[in-house]
Amino acid sequence: MKRYPLHTLLQLRAHRTEAARMVVLDRQRALQQCIEACERVQTELTGLERDRQAHRARLLDPPPPGVPWPAALTQREAHIDLLGEHIAGAQQRLAQAQEAVLQAEAALKDARDAFFRAKNRQDALEKRRDVWKREQRGLSERREEAVNEDLMQARFMARQ
Repeated sequence: MKRYPLHTLLQLRAHRTEAARMVVLDRQRALQQCIEACERVQTELTGLERDRQAHRARLLDPPPPGVPWPAALTQREAHIDLLGEHIAGAQQRLAQAQEAVLQAEAALKDARDAFFRAKNRQDALEKRRDVWKREQRGLSERREEAVNEDLMQARFMARQ
């Protein structure tokens, strides 16, 4: 049987489909990393808020021996303010991480769309190849039948 005339194009489409699949996997890994980073920042933020609440609850606890009340109160308030600054920074990092997740999701969607386009192109070409093979088989069978018919007629003519 003859080689499919678009065999090279079929190989190229298979290569492009595989490359698109690899891009999808890469984008999935990137999205997972962004989600994990977002979760880490969220965990940090929760811990900071919990620490600030705990320090606020202990704000009016008696100071250690030898430390005057105003100094202890000032130090505790300063620490609570510092925790507030850390919380604000963590909230900014969380917003950035959430934006990165959104961008990674969009990139993954684009990569999936590209993969499915490449796969559909490859499938269409494979269907065309299968039709071509059936046509070639049919032609081959008709040629074989014609040769057999010619042999039968030649045999019949040789007997007469």
